[in-house]
Amino acid sequence: MRIYLTLFLVIVWTFLILVPLKTYAEDETFTCKPVVAGMPKKDGGFYVEDLHDESTPILDIIPDNQFRLVGEDKNVYFKNNSSRKFEVLVPYERISDIKEIREIQEGLSSWDDIISLENFRTYYLKYFGDDGSESLKRISINEKNTRTAILTVPMADYPSYFTLFNCKSDYVKESIPADFPDNPFNKIS
Repeated sequence: MRIYLTLFLVIVWTFLILVPLKTYAEDETFTCKPVVAGMPKKDGGFYVEDLHDESTPILDIIPDNQFRLVGEDKNVYFKNNSSRKFEVLVPYERISDIKEIREIQEGLSSWDDIISLENFRTYYLKYFGDDGSESLKRISINEKNTRTAILTVPMADYPSYFTLFNCKSDYVKESIPADFPDNPFNKIS
């Protein structure tokens, strides 16, 4: 009887250990740093600043953000600074039947040419700021997950603006360099 009980406990423990490991192994988080920002000017043109410009007043205040791909369906979660929690992004396909969203998508599609982001997936987020402000964020992520473009449309009387981010995976396997000593009595630990 002990053998069966021990075998049962080993199987249960194995299941309890391996299932959570598999769940977390498929999540992937990316950290994104702003490199280009801009907004429309009153004359119909665009004000654009690049990370390499001398003066970057917009880029200086935009925080790094993160997005996370979760599960087999690759659900996307987003947070625009370290003090916030991850929020779920809604794919455009799910809300494309809403007239207002289609109009916003059509209106902002000309901004995609400025940002030059190709092969991307588009998501929307109704964003509530810590100060009580509200805006709609249109977040586009390229298929390699290396670039993100965020177009922000404030609900208050503020101008819309866009930001382009370069993203890197937070989980990167890097080799650890080791110097092999000439002395055979020295150990590498």
